[in-house]
Amino acid sequence: MYHLVITELVVPIAVALLVTVVKSRLYAGILSVLASITSLIISSILYVNVVYSGPQRIELLSNWLVIPGIKPVSISFIIDPLSTLVGILLCSLSTIILIYSIGYLSDDYYDSRRYWFLMLIFITSMLIVVYADNFILLFIGWEGVSICSYLLIGYYYGDEKEHWIGGPPSKAPLHPPSYCSFRTLITVGSADSVMLVGILTLVVLTGSPYYEDLESIKSLVSSGLPVWSVLTPLILFLTGPLAKSAQFPLHMWLPYAMAGPTPVSALLHSATMVKAGVYLIIRLLPELVGISEGVSEVSIIFTLLAVAGVLSMIDGAVNAGRAIELKKVLAYSTISQIGYMFLILGIAGLTETITNGIAASLYHMMSHAVFKSALFLIAGILIHLSGTIYLTGMEFPLKNRNNLILFLITLISCLNLLGIPPLIGFWSKEFIIEIIHFKELYIPLSIVIITTFLTAFYATRMVILVFLSHKTPYKLHDTHGVSKLMLYPVISLITTMVYVGVIGYWFKHSLIDVLRIVGEEVEYISTNPLITWLTISATVLGVILALIRYELMVIYLVSPTNITSLISYVVSYLLRLSTPLRRGVTLLMHTIGGGIAREIREVFNLLEYTLMYVVGGGIVKNVRDVFNQLENTLDTTMRYVGMVVFRYLSILFKMINYADMDSFLTLYLLTLTMILTYVLIMYNLHLLITG
Repeated sequence: MYHLVITELVVPIAVALLVTVVKSRLYAGILSVLASITSLIISSILYVNVVYSGPQRIELLSNWLVIPGIKPVSISFIIDPLSTLVGILLCSLSTIILIYSIGYLSDDYYDSRRYWFLMLIFITSMLIVVYADNFILLFIGWEGVSICSYLLIGYYYGDEKEHWIGGPPSKAPLHPPSYCSFRTLITVGSADSVMLVGILTLVVLTGSPYYEDLESIKSLVSSGLPVWSVLTPLILFLTGPLAKSAQFPLHMWLPYAMAGPTPVSALLHSATMVKAGVYLIIRLLPELVGISEGVSEVSIIFTLLAVAGVLSMIDGAVNAGRAIELKKVLAYSTISQIGYMFLILGIAGLTETITNGIAASLYHMMSHAVFKSALFLIAGILIHLSGTIYLTGMEFPLKNRNNLILFLITLISCLNLLGIPPLIGFWSKEFIIEIIHFKELYIPLSIVIITTFLTAFYATRMVILVFLSHKTPYKLHDTHGVSKLMLYPVISLITTMVYVGVIGYWFKHSLIDVLRIVGEEVEYISTNPLITWLTISATVLGVILALIRYELMVIYLVSPTNITSLISYVVSYLLRLSTPLRRGVTLLMHTIGGGIAREIREVFNLLEYTLMYVVGGGIVKNVRDVFNQLENTLDTTMRYVGMVVFRYLSILFKMINYADMDSFLTLYLLTLTMILTYVLIMYNLHLLITG
């Protein structure tokens, strides 16, 4: 096991260094894929070993950091079912995305060696986060993920107009990749600085950097330590996962991250940066629940997690229904779907259903990783073919056989997002809903059902605008061909969705058994058919509303004179799916001379205007206004009251004028050093005062 762990971490780093001197784009890509496959094989071996031999702690270097009064820090990793499963997920998706990248970058004019180097370091940093058993090693990988994401989002550092995001046709401001990458680093880096303060305070309080010693805080409180002195560092620590996973109110960096290459977006959303925060909460959930059992006030953390999840679910879904850039729709969708995971983790902490909470959040994390990576890879194909990032500028008529194939794979991925049985997305979402319903938490359950409706609406809207409507294309750059290396990875992900969906019920129970917390009595919660039908009904309603809102007619109203022509018309229209419903009703009116058809049209118009009012000017508008007000309030608070670090980095951001990375990183590290020094000074003052 010792040598396996070293190999899994060293091989990607070694290959990353090697690709910097390889001149061939193809060879650099192949080497990167082989490195990822190696890590995948090792993760699989580690998982099998854990299942048969039990969890292990692997120490690579003992006592590499010794601080007086603190337990010596070792470079050590925890190899258990949770870490190995996430490792397999990370390496498998990385392999698929890197294969896709070979085709995606085949005609790119930038030096792709930098891309391969950063992607491999990105993957390695996430592996460190996954396997780390202490806060110090965790933070090293955590910052590695942040810096690599910054550099990859700003991959097109030349800021060519074709790589800008925002702008027409919505007349929104345009932003170059360099601005977007710095905005991401400033937001996430500020939260990381706050998280570091929390980590260092917790390490000083417990006298240990290891996760397993976190519960010793309970004894400190029972010895007279004020509760606020424990609760404050835990809340500061929570800032990091919230920002990393783009949860409300630290979520607005994620849409700007779409300025990077599409494979970067796929990896960032599916298995690395965005999932790092969720994974960390899952990893520490047993310890946090243990602390809350001795210090009841700590349960406020779980309330904050649940509230952040709920707000993110609604806010992300509403914004996804408004966005006109394809990748931004998927970005807001990720914010919403990650909200499910934070909600169930918060509920698991409040109700002490640890195993079920961990299993449900991990299941949805794996499910989301598969279908969201597929959607991003499909988005890359669509953008390549259309030459635009805008939904309103894409046109893929289904008369073309290749477009029909794209439509089908997009539809299957969206059905996973909607949670349609028996696909994997259905089982993971139902698992979360089952737990919420079993605990009789009807307000969160109602919000989940509303989010299900909104998800169906924005996913259907996306498919309609791309495939089933006619418009004038709005091209930002020349179109590109699509190689088979870009198509095969998507097909493999689609196959995985269907296969795991077929065995989804048994997979759920296997996860529960594998992740079972020692000493906890696990309740196997069965699906309530009524709740299942309620969520499916909400999904169907969202689909229908999107069809009506965007004036799509799925089945045309025709009245031919014989059966042969009827079949011909129906088949033809089902394949095209492109004329509005109003045209069909008008055709019916001309056929039967008014009368009944006119009444049908009046009813339809009334229903249409009513629903459009609800969608465009009623509930959604009010929700949007509330969230905009909240965001403005929080933004003002961060700028003028709470976020001193954010202000400092913002000024620094302007000083370096988007270019001098060395100065930025140097001063950023100095900032972290200043924070560390401040914490140590305060700790020594505390010792002097208390004697």
